[in-house]
Amino acid sequence: MDYLVTVMYPEHSERTVTGEALPAAYAALKGTEANVSWGEEGSDSLLLQVADDYCVITGTFDGGYYYLQTSDDDELVPVLMGDVDAEVPKGAIVPRDLGLEVLLRVDDLPALRTDYMWVEAG
Repeated sequence: MDYLVTVMYPEHSERTVTGEALPAAYAALKGTEANVSWGEEGSDSLLLQVADDYCVITGTFDGGYYYLQTSDDDELVPVLMGDVDAEVPKGAIVPRDLGLEVLLRVDDLPALRTDYMWVEAG
């Protein structure tokens, strides 16, 4: 499994890492504005916006776009997504460590889709 790690700040960089290298690469994102993605555009994929103490996990499955949420709190709150200000449901702001857990489970996508709450992005 390969993942694309993109840092936007403090200095733009991109690199591909393996599943084995992902935990160290993910830990190294502290103090940056970054995202980690898996999958190809147009197919099942994940995109994580990673902050120091939280992340926002989005998934594209069967042509739909979803947030992983740990609660059903739909109040929109501002977050930085890449280099763009965005609003996401409060329930989609999840613990940072959950992001790594989800990424490491992409080899069993059916279980990933049923073990977590995915809410269609509106």
